[in-house]
Amino acid sequence: MSTQEVRRALGWALVLSLCVAALTAIGAVLSGDFDDTDWKVISTSLAFGVYTALGASGASLRSRGTPGLRTLGLATMALALIAFVLLPFALWIEDGDASWERWGSVSLAALAASHASLVLGAGRSSDGDGIRVLSGISVTLAAVDAAIGILAIAGAFDDIDGGGAQAVAVMVILLILTTALPPILRKLHGPAAPPAPAPLARELLAAADRIEALHGDAATIRECERLRGLARAELR
Repeated sequence: MSTQEVRRALGWALVLSLCVAALTAIGAVLSGDFDDTDWKVISTSLAFGVYTALGASGASLRSRGTPGLRTLGLATMALALIAFVLLPFALWIEDGDASWERWGSVSLAALAASHASLVLGAGRSSDGDGIRVLSGISVTLAAVDAAIGILAIAGAFDDIDGGGAQAVAVMVILLILTTALPPILRKLHGPAAPPAPAPLARELLAAADRIEALHGDAATIRECERLRGLARAELR
């Protein structure tokens, strides 16, 4: 499947999950009774939409040329899928706090991976060093924040003092700032400049000369002239 087809399929999955959640809520309202089953169905349906959106950010990297981005995309999709599977398990199967802790930890990892997919996937070859540094800081801060959250869920922190809470708050503010700045700076710098056509045009001219030298019949000469015309048009 192409990236566009994947996005379309994920979009329809999001529409379906929202419709299921809405129909369940309507049925519960009309029946006059919201029981635990209704809340679980609604929560599961909405979660499906949320994790579909997280997975979509990874799916958008499937066709990128960089192996690192493709790996990040696959990891994002896998984490989103695992987190979604863990939520119904925690909702529908009574397993104490352990199931909720597993779901929370994987969800934070999925959020960090999705954030990285969006930030790095938006990068351009024309980005300056400043934008690249901001994007790297944003991804790093998201990973650190997620790691702190996972450790807190695991009970690594008995209590966070005022200084620790302030440090986390500062990192969250910097995360928001470094995430918002790169797209704004790209807008200020204008659209990405297209690659210069001159090298390709010169290659076309040289190829036309070689083809004409190999096959000098009239049809070949006409096609070579067409190639030369296209190349000269690009060189203007």
